[in-house]
Amino acid sequence: MRPRTACPGCGIVLPAGSDAETPSLHATPSCESVLHEVLGFEFQHPVMLRYHQLTVDAYGAQHAGGGAPRIRVAYSLAGLWLALEHGFSAEDVRSVHRRMGHPTVDWPDFTPPVPPQRWLTVLDVAEAGVRQHSSGGHARAAGQWARSVWDAWRGSDPDVDDEVRAMLRSIFLEPGRAEGLHGTIGPASAVHRLLGLLAA
Repeated sequence: MRPRTACPGCGIVLPAGSDAETPSLHATPSCESVLHEVLGFEFQHPVMLRYHQLTVDAYGAQHAGGGAPRIRVAYSLAGLWLALEHGFSAEDVRSVHRRMGHPTVDWPDFTPPVPPQRWLTVLDVAEAGVRQHSSGGHARAAGQWARSVWDAWRGSDPDVDDEVRAMLRSIFLEPGRAEGLHGTIGPASAVHRLLGLLAA
């Protein structure tokens, strides 16, 4: 019987993966393999790609800490903040991400949340979606998972909303940074909307 290990990021306990596998975030190889299962299901059903960014950001935010790249955590939290607090679509979030650039000293060091007693994980999404061959189950579970992760961050750090906003302000409202970003159609419209949100 294969030994089981707990993921240091989300806490799910799964059979240990191969030692040759190296996770890119604060996760076990077994947990990341479930993520790949979920992502594969999204790419097999293009209609579900609208949830892809939410999946990537929820996983990144839930697996902060350890050796997780600082940029991945910041992008993930920005994505959840934009999508869940301000209704940005997946494509709008990607448009913002493309213009965020690399971390500077102005970016906060986000401290991972203390995991709640029960939060949703990528395994819940897999069980509701790909393992049931259900696009509807995937859609519901992905949204609930993202909300669960964001709520855990806010529960541990009530100022995380302000920290994400401040980070985005330092990126997009610096003199000269917003030049050429205004527009009302295409990717520029998302950044234009963000500028208005940050200036308010």
